[in-house]
Amino acid sequence: MFEFLEKAARLTVNVVTLPVSVAADVVTLGGELNDRGKSYTETKLKRIGKDASKIVEDVAG
Repeated sequence: MFEFLEKAARLTVNVVTLPVSVAADVVTLGGELNDRGKSYTETKLKRIGKDASKIVEDVAG
């Protein structure tokens, strides 16, 4: 029960902070001004996808 709530909270935090990642990409020109291989938005969206799939697995299984 608590694991599900923890996963839901993690997903919520990642969705809420997504605009911060987008703003960071705007400021750094999509990560071109720093030494990142991926943009902040791409990294955040992958985290959101992983968290959402874990929640779906918990609900389905």
